[in-house]
Amino acid sequence: MNLIGVLILAVLLLGGVAVAGLTKRRWVRLAGLAVVAIVVAVAGFFFWQFHRWDRGFAQIHAGDSRQQVRQIMGAPTEATDAMIGIYGSKRRVANRVKGCTKQYWYYPFFTPECWWIAFDAQGQVLTTFHYISP
Repeated sequence: MNLIGVLILAVLLLGGVAVAGLTKRRWVRLAGLAVVAIVVAVAGFFFWQFHRWDRGFAQIHAGDSRQQVRQIMGAPTEATDAMIGIYGSKRRVANRVKGCTKQYWYYPFFTPECWWIAFDAQGQVLTTFHYISP
């Protein structure tokens, strides 16, 4: 979850609504409405992206190729080697997935969760996991 980004969108939305509703100048009102429209469009994109990842993740299975994963899920938020854990933490060798050489991480904008996909050296899915913060 991108707390700072969510707060910025909320402030822009409230500011745009306030400017549009409290002024009598037409161009200022239009500017406020434009800010509201942009915030709604950005939020809509992130909700669409979340639903794409949520639906797509259920379709990913062991043995799928990286290309299949990208067709279903789109580009990952982050692609790392096997030594990186969730949110960029270092993973101990003992905690690595055996055979994993590449990982895709999908972090949604509005929710504290992550979809993780591990690949072997041939680019085949080894395993997946959906992290959800309480």
